[in-house]
Amino acid sequence: MHVLPYLWQVALADKSLRQRLGSAMVGLVLAKSAGLSVPLLFKHAVDALSAASGSGSEAAMRAATMTAVWALVASGAAKALSGVAAELRTVSFMPVAQSATRRVALHAFEHILSLDLSFHLERRTGSLSRTIERGTRSVGMIFRAVVFTFVPTIVELLVVCILLWRAFSPAVVLLVLATFTLYVAWSIALTTLAANRRQEANRLDSLSSAKAVDAMLNYETVTSCGNVGLECKQYDGLLRQYQHAAVHAEQASSALNAGQAVILAVGMTAVLCAATMGWGGARVGTVGDLVMANGLIIQVWLPLNFLGFFYRELRQSLVDMHAMFAIMVRGTQLPDGHTNLPATSSNGLALELRDVHFTYGDRTVLRGVNVRLEAGQSLGIVGESGSGKSTLLRILLRLYDPTHGQVLIDGVDARDLRLASLRSAVAVVPQDCVLLNDSLENNIAYGRPDATHEDILAAASAAQLDRTLAQLPEGLNTVVGERGVKLSGGERQRVALARAFLRAPRLLVSDEATSALDSASERAILEAMRTLAVGRTSVSVAHRLSTVQHCDRILVMHEGTVVEEGSHAELLRMDGLYSRMWAKQSEAGPDEVLGEEDKRAAKEHVLDVVAR
Repeated sequence: MHVLPYLWQVALADKSLRQRLGSAMVGLVLAKSAGLSVPLLFKHAVDALSAASGSGSEAAMRAATMTAVWALVASGAAKALSGVAAELRTVSFMPVAQSATRRVALHAFEHILSLDLSFHLERRTGSLSRTIERGTRSVGMIFRAVVFTFVPTIVELLVVCILLWRAFSPAVVLLVLATFTLYVAWSIALTTLAANRRQEANRLDSLSSAKAVDAMLNYETVTSCGNVGLECKQYDGLLRQYQHAAVHAEQASSALNAGQAVILAVGMTAVLCAATMGWGGARVGTVGDLVMANGLIIQVWLPLNFLGFFYRELRQSLVDMHAMFAIMVRGTQLPDGHTNLPATSSNGLALELRDVHFTYGDRTVLRGVNVRLEAGQSLGIVGESGSGKSTLLRILLRLYDPTHGQVLIDGVDARDLRLASLRSAVAVVPQDCVLLNDSLENNIAYGRPDATHEDILAAASAAQLDRTLAQLPEGLNTVVGERGVKLSGGERQRVALARAFLRAPRLLVSDEATSALDSASERAILEAMRTLAVGRTSVSVAHRLSTVQHCDRILVMHEGTVVEEGSHAELLRMDGLYSRMWAKQSEAGPDEVLGEEDKRAAKEHVLDVVAR
């Protein structure tokens, strides 16, 4: 079982939790022992009164009455002790279970964040969130079911069988075991059916939750396209399917409960009748023996009712946890390295890509890219959409590993670098800066969580956020809303830039950082980025050639291959693809990068490069 090791880890790691676990076990033993003693004390009281009533002696009657009273008082005390011990057991075990649940949740959360980009591109946020929520919630149920229900019930059943064997006969014990076996078999069969139906209901529940989350995250798209009705119709369709599956699951649960009640009633009646009639050579003892048998059987049957409930919940919990642990056992395609980035006096990183190929599924994205960049130099990457520019950046950041080839960072293979060491040296200014639903200050500090308030103010000023802060009544304490919707696109880009200033990176990566901005905002952000890039290595992807013309080197990509390379001036003198792109953008605007003629020329160039 995947989850039980967490219980032992928690107990071994914390002395106080270990003591609480021990106290819970003591409480369990006390509760069961006291509970089993109640039928024995009732037998003693009944036998004493029965014997005294037959003697006809007043003195014997008084003595028997006192004996019965003390036995009843003792049974009452045993009931009270059993109830108190059971509650103390629960109170003692609760911190242990909660701590183990916290560990499972943290492990799952940490593991998901450590998985590679391909997993996160395929996942559905709502469905994944619901899977983890149900899985972690199931941990406590499994602990309670296994530790406090299944194991104690089996032990209690064995003790009751021994007592009934001694008081009556093996035949009576066989009836008890037959009833227990039939009860368990029925529970397993019907619970399996109910669990299968519940699994289907959970699948539909996850789909409906994912649908709702997707629609709410993309509220602007839904409303602007006038598709509220469409989204509601699809959501209602999923809810109807879930409703149908949930009803079928509940029907199976009801059949389970009804069958359990019938089995227990018939079994208990058969056991008592057999004991009374002396079936199978049973010794027909005193009235107290029958009272004891009734009490012992009830003592076992009551947990069986809960056993059925806990078994159903356990199966449901296992269904929920199976989905979560299926994610947790999934390995990352980007194993962590063992080497830190070399410590140098340079503020930049030297980059080299050697014959890098990358294939995603059946699609080849990069075809033999070779790049060498000295520390402190700047690199621009241009080309039409789908040429592999963003993929190249992701490989540099080691969000992907190349299918073939090698990426060297300061002379070290990126696969050998510790991810934490690499990421700590990099700052990214993305095309779409997604902000947390938190204060502006905390969003900037996300670039370096240990930064002081003064550092954050300095970074905001360097990113030219002063005007925005002056217009906000709460300044840095302003909550920016979900994904930063309360800020404009340019303001979100400045926040991303402020994060980069705060990180003081050795490698600055920009992926279409100004593509959605107006000319004034673009100039301001480019000026700030150039300031930040001074003395550092920078790599910029752009459609607008004007944003990379200052770079030391520019790569022109087409269909995953570098077709031209050089500085802005050198590329213009080549009078090739880059030159035509520059002329077109100068005449028709920045959005028209490659025309059909340019694409044909680039394709011929690629074929020529491959042939060579």
